[in-house]
Amino acid sequence: MDDIFSGTFSCFWDKDQSPSPNSYVIEMTQSSSIGGVNFNSFFEDVEAIKEELWDLKNLYSQLQAAHEQSKTLHNAKTVKERQEKMDNDIAKSLKKAKMFKV
Repeated sequence: MDDIFSGTFSCFWDKDQSPSPNSYVIEMTQSSSIGGVNFNSFFEDVEAIKEELWDLKNLYSQLQAAHEQSKTLHNAKTVKERQEKMDNDIAKSLKKAKMFKV
């Protein structure tokens, strides 16, 4: 197994050869607190998006449950009420989905 990979990565540990013109060197340096990037607002936005996605997932599960319940309803009034609730849930979920699209 070592023989398979020995030729593949030889360019990385042969220090005698000059690097090819298509190779790049990426180094990670320590950033100072003054010039560094502040990711606090980014992570706050990520948490807000996670909460919105959680709400969207809950709406989806409510829609699935309402759909399953609507299959067994026979009274016209209850069917109409269930349909109105499902329409409201769909409208809410579309608003949330459009917000993520923007």
